Amino acid sequence: MSVRLLETILLMTLVTYGSRVLPFLLFKGKNVQGFARDFIELVPIALLAALVIPDLMIQGDTIAIIHNPFLWAGVLTFLFARLVPNLFLGIIFGMSVFWGLDKFLK
Repeated sequence: MSVRLLETILLMTLVTYGSRVLPFLLFKGKNVQGFARDFIELVPIALLAALVIPDLMIQGDTIAIIHNPFLWAGVLTFLFARLVPNLFLGIIFGMSVFWGLDKFLK
């Protein structure tokens, strides 16, 4: 293993681990209120949306809405999960809907 690769792995480990541990160390034993609390609670939701929504909307180089099984399966699975709060059933429902829509829409 080259020294450059090892340095890269160690630096990436430090950045990844540090970004997760730093908030715990900074706010340990403190009662966080107001904007800081709202910010801390909403960041994971915003990050998840930023990661998932482009994959649901974009197929290849274009934005697809009508003939997009990913988007429709995601929307239907979201609605199902709101009505039936069971993770296992939500996964089975989402996979089934995607499979069906993938065959139907293509």
